Parts: sequence; structure tokens; C-alpha cells
Amino acid sequence: MKTIPDVMLIGGGVIGLTTAFELAKAHVRVCVVDKGDLGQESSWAGAGIISPGNPARARTVLGRLKAEGARLFPLLSAELQELTGMDNGYLRCGGLELRRSSDALERQRIANLLKAERGEGLSCHVLDSESLHALEPNLSAELPGAVHFPEMAQVRNPWHLRALVAACEKLGVQFHRHVTVREFEVHGQQINAVRSDQHRLEARNFIVTSGAWSEKLLNSIGLRTGIKPIRGQIVLYHAGRQLFRHILQVGSEYLVPRADGRILVGSTEEDVGFEKQNTEEAIAHLRRLAESLVPALAETAIERCWAGLRPGNADGKPVLGRAPRYENLYIAAGHFRSGIHLSAITALLMKQLVLQEPLAIPLDTFWPSRFGRGEGEPAQTCQALRP
Repeated sequence: MKTIPDVMLIGGGVIGLTTAFELAKAHVRVCVVDKGDLGQESSWAGAGIISPGNPARARTVLGRLKAEGARLFPLLSAELQELTGMDNGYLRCGGLELRRSSDALERQRIANLLKAERGEGLSCHVLDSESLHALEPNLSAELPGAVHFPEMAQVRNPWHLRALVAACEKLGVQFHRHVTVREFEVHGQQINAVRSDQHRLEARNFIVTSGAWSEKLLNSIGLRTGIKPIRGQIVLYHAGRQLFRHILQVGSEYLVPRADGRILVGSTEEDVGFEKQNTEEAIAHLRRLAESLVPALAETAIERCWAGLRPGNADGKPVLGRAPRYENLYIAAGHFRSGIHLSAITALLMKQLVLQEPLAIPLDTFWPSRFGRGEGEPAQTCQALRP
């Protein structure tokens, strides 16, 4: 007799895999469907920065979501290590928001950053040029200072994804790789199955975790979230030794050092549809950025370059909750640059939502119905789950 999964995750990136892991720990029968190999889109392509947070001091619900994501991530890492024996590279290495000049605009930018971050209860302090170069002597001598965030962390995305897949397999999660979901089979307010070119797959509940590809699938049943792909390009240097230890940030751009001497430099934000190719202009820009901050990189080999498609949307907030008009369809997508960072808290919230448990964070701010396409009520009726 065929066993129908309690929950199907449509999309096997970090959000889908972490949610599958969380549900499987609760003895829910789970399957994950992905159009390719698991975790090979935006989740794999990112730099793995986990920015610090203080849930008790967060001023907004989005701030609390990010703070809880940072708090839960090391706990998730420890769980994966214990279950699989695999290291995901989680490291609290600290971060530096660099000052590029001493002009008034840059001073004001740093002052605004300090006010905002201290207001959220974060540990951070100002470094002058001498303190900065004592901490990181290989940085450009022209940098006048920085803000130090000692609790900033990183994870190696491919390692983390491999550990998630292994953990899910140990807990009995079923995977359907290289299956592109084309449409939903709908009966009234229920989703009965999904269809691909070759398959019809049933489940009792469905969660769309398809990242930048979520909108196209949701459009097939008349739903709109505004999620769209935003290309981010990255350059990977291989210095052979660790030139610096902290994550370096200048606004939205960054350099992330790995312990083996590799350095990720990113990232662009380009609204170019589903085009994943690197461009000469973007790579040249990232190289200029990196080599201006760490001059030794001018003599360092570039190992490779790549691009990923982040799931962005108009209001900058993820889409989390039950889909409008459908009783057993949920959405967890639109995390933009924060998929890894928000994966653990997203997974916990989606598990709580599907199992009708109290929510760790109110989801009203992130509810799919904020886009005005039907009514998605938090107190939903879901298909009964059998442990």
C-alpha cells in the first residue's frame, strides 16, 4: 500500500531541507522534491554569513526573526554534527564593517550603523586605524577604521547542505531529485498532488520552498507574492594561507575568509531575470573591491567565479505562512540574502504552523496574504498528521 507523505517540500535548498529536518524530528513523514540536485542554487552559492542578533532587544518582527535565526543556527549545527558526524564549518569569527574614508558622509554612515546596532542590543565597538591594523595587519593601510562585531559567524554552505541531506536521510526523509513541479492538482480549497512531466506526487500538506522559482509555480494557481530572482556574483580567491580572520564588510559587499586560505568576495544585486552567467564588469568590480581592502589579493590566484539567484521581493521580507485560499498549502520563500541565516528559525516556524503548535514569532508581518490575493488566516485547518 502506497504511503502518502504528511508534508511535501517543493524545493530542496536550505529552507526546504532545514524544514524537512525539523518536521522529520517531530516524526512527520516528509518528502522533498527538487528540480535538480539538492541545494545547488542560491543556497550553495552564498557566502554563509550569520549576522549577530539579540532577540530580546529586536525592535521589529523582522529584526526578531533575524536575531532568532542567529541564535538557533549554532544549535542546528551541533545537532547536525551529532547526528551525522559532519562538520558544516560553523565558526564565530567576528566581523568588521570597514570605513573607506574619513569624510563626513562615511562618518555619518558609521554613526548611524552604531546607533542602530547598539539599539538592537548588539555587541559592537569602534576601532581606529591603529587598532584595526593591529587586529588585521594585512588590510590596506589607507583604511581609517572599522566597527567590530565579535559575534558575527560564518558557515561553509556546501558543507552545511551536505550535512542537512545526510541528516534528513537518517530521519527517513524521501527525496525526489530532478523532478520539476509544473502544476498543482487542486480540488476546491485542497491541493491533492503536484504534477511534473513524468510524475504525479501526492501529499497531505505542501510547502513551497522553491526560492527564486516560487513565483512561477504559485502563479499557476493564481497566487502572487512578488518573489523574483536577483543575481549575485561571487569571486573566490585561493591565497594558500589565511590573510585575515574576520568577515570584512562595506555596506552590502563583503569578503569572507575560510580557514584553508580561500576568500569569497561578493556580491552584486542584479535584477536580470533568471540569467546566471558571470559578467566581466561585475567580476572586475569585485576584484577592485577585494584588492583595495586587502592588497595582497592583487597577487593571489582566482580559483573560480559563480553566480546565484536570490529570491528577492518588493518589501524585503520573506513570505511565511499558509497560502491564500488553500487549506493545506504553505509558503516559505523570499529570504533574499538571508536564506542560510534564517533557515533554522524558518524551519521551526513552519513546523509549528503545520502541526498547529504555538508560534515562536508572530507571522502576521510575513503572511502571504499581505500581497492582497485572497485570505490566509493564521488559524488554519490542515490535513491530519500521523506520527
